[in-house]
Amino acid sequence: MMSKSDFFRFERKNDDFPFYSELQSPTLNLKTSLIFLIAVAAGFALFLIGFGGTYGHPFINVIFPLAAVIFVARSQWTLLFRKLVAKDIILILGTYIVNLIVTYGVGFIITKLFNFSANPVSEGFNGNFSDTITTFLTMLPMLFGEELITILPFLVILYLGVKKLKLNRKSAIILAWIVVSIIFGAYHLPTYNWNIAQAILGIGIVRIVLLYPYIKTKNIWTSFIVHVLNDWTLFGFALMVSMHH
Repeated sequence: MMSKSDFFRFERKNDDFPFYSELQSPTLNLKTSLIFLIAVAAGFALFLIGFGGTYGHPFINVIFPLAAVIFVARSQWTLLFRKLVAKDIILILGTYIVNLIVTYGVGFIITKLFNFSANPVSEGFNGNFSDTITTFLTMLPMLFGEELITILPFLVILYLGVKKLKLNRKSAIILAWIVVSIIFGAYHLPTYNWNIAQAILGIGIVRIVLLYPYIKTKNIWTSFIVHVLNDWTLFGFALMVSMHH
């Protein structure tokens, strides 16, 4: 049994991550872990090559990982999602503010220390309003996909940490938190011209903040909403700058 000391003080009481220990059914094993990771890799690879056309492409990272969860967890796949509660609003807004500060802070430091590559989406604004709305709406499935291809590997590493590496729960969470933040940064290497400092360090550090609401609430909606607010704000700023030029 897990004791109180296995949980971080910031986590919601009486709730735990799905799939990683035998206290939750279904528990991951090596085979189902591999299914999760293959689905994530396949979705990401197809996303990178632009598969799915105009309408399918933004959903690729949603379809593959979610299909894997449904395949493995059957009716329990909904454990990734919780109901949003009133206090989540404070958590989401708080994380959003911290995340923006971290994003700009880390961005500022990296531009001072390393070469910097602009995100092509923020470069591509042409001032056309309907195109802009489309860009913002397209970001919804894309960012939800980014949550899935981060949180599924997180749960796999958590399972491997506890079950295979025999780590305690807290250590396994920290391991998973750091590793998937690095992986998430690596996802962005092609976006930023393979700029390792910017992708791994910059985006990786931001992802550490972005994962906090999920780790606190076990609810993918919380980190997803913060992620959307964050990216909409960044691109909104880029849009305003481009309109003033």
